[in-house]
Amino acid sequence: MLKAELDIWRAKWADADAIRARQQRRLADLVAFARRRSGFYRRHHAGLPDTPASLGVLPTVTKPQLMEQFDDVVTDPAITRSGVDAFLADRANIGRRYLGRYPVWTTSGTTGEPGVFVQDDFSLMLVHTVPDRWTTPALFHVATMRQLIANNRRFAEIAVAGGHFAGASGVELFRRESRSGGGRIRFFSATRPIDDLVADLNDYRPAAVIGYSTVLRELARAQQEGRLAISPAMIVPTAEPITAAGKAQLREAFRCVVREMYSATEAIPLATECRDGNLHANTDWFLLEPVDDAGHPVPPGLPSATVLLTHLGNRLQPLIRYDLGDSIAMHPQPCSCGSAFPVIEVQGRQGDVLHFRFGTGRPTAVFPLALTGVVEAVPDVTRCQIVRTGPSALEVRFDTKTGSDRAAAWDRIARSLGGFLESQGLGDVRVELGTAPLQRHPRSGKFRHVWTADG
Repeated sequence: MLKAELDIWRAKWADADAIRARQQRRLADLVAFARRRSGFYRRHHAGLPDTPASLGVLPTVTKPQLMEQFDDVVTDPAITRSGVDAFLADRANIGRRYLGRYPVWTTSGTTGEPGVFVQDDFSLMLVHTVPDRWTTPALFHVATMRQLIANNRRFAEIAVAGGHFAGASGVELFRRESRSGGGRIRFFSATRPIDDLVADLNDYRPAAVIGYSTVLRELARAQQEGRLAISPAMIVPTAEPITAAGKAQLREAFRCVVREMYSATEAIPLATECRDGNLHANTDWFLLEPVDDAGHPVPPGLPSATVLLTHLGNRLQPLIRYDLGDSIAMHPQPCSCGSAFPVIEVQGRQGDVLHFRFGTGRPTAVFPLALTGVVEAVPDVTRCQIVRTGPSALEVRFDTKTGSDRAAAWDRIARSLGGFLESQGLGDVRVELGTAPLQRHPRSGKFRHVWTADG
């Protein structure tokens, strides 16, 4: 495993050909292994070449498929769905290993059917090592090091509690098993009242904070208002898309390094932000294919309908062309930071894409990050939610800074959002002011940005 860890760091500045060689070698090994050890993939790939000419010739897989045939997918016959379900039913097992060997993480089901994903030690190594190659160099500055030392290198993770979710379970596992760092990491539930969370963080004084992007923005607001008083060296927004304005707010509020990380329960971390503010897909271990509704590749720079994930480091529960459900855009231009890893933009979850049908009758897709970006660019707006309440109606709910003119902000929102929709050929969509309070998803604790009222 040490060899793989060293290669992760060497690969950061590898050229495109060297990264591609790693991909091809690991993909060939993964496919061969999956066909030998997984009955599901042996049948799913029946009749295909032993060495596929390209990833695109392999069939896709979905979460329902993998969950329905769980016992046949996994490559260790000791792992069974009935055994995993019994393990997950006991909350005392959070942070423990199934069969004494394997961590198990579950998805919240906010974008569909909940999933169950089993990890091994190699997968865990990727979780901890891959993001470090991007974030660690950012900490090698005098002021940043002072903040780390002043806060005793304490780490705070803010995510959903109450289940075997990756955040809560991963933190608890680390606390149990790490001899040196377990006492310097603490989990905070994203579903707690914000005032309680603020009080706990004031008491803990973390040196680094990772958490849901929308929760971090609420904390930034509390910091700017003087209710929160922490001085972290680094903030890592994750789990939800965040706009450039959102990251700017975090930097302004906390006066620290901000590095976005794009992850899913199935694979951590898919992409990490570089020093120049771009998200780089970690394609030496995670292959991402942006595709349209028909499964065809989407041209660079355009948002996808979904993205197919191939996890090159998980042989226990292989994910080969797995429909992740996110929308991303893969940019063709190289990053100014010098890295050859591709730059991506996370547009949002598949289920949050809004579709309108006007004019020619062809559906027009509007992505959530585009909508929220328009609203959050209005001065004094701190957060918003946009709900499709009818075939041609959007309701906007928003918060503003304390003491700001809410009526003036709404006038700006209505004009800006109306202009954006008109530019998309959707000038007939009504933009209405919402009166309901902003809401979180009751199960995941995530702050919902954009959704359809009857969806």
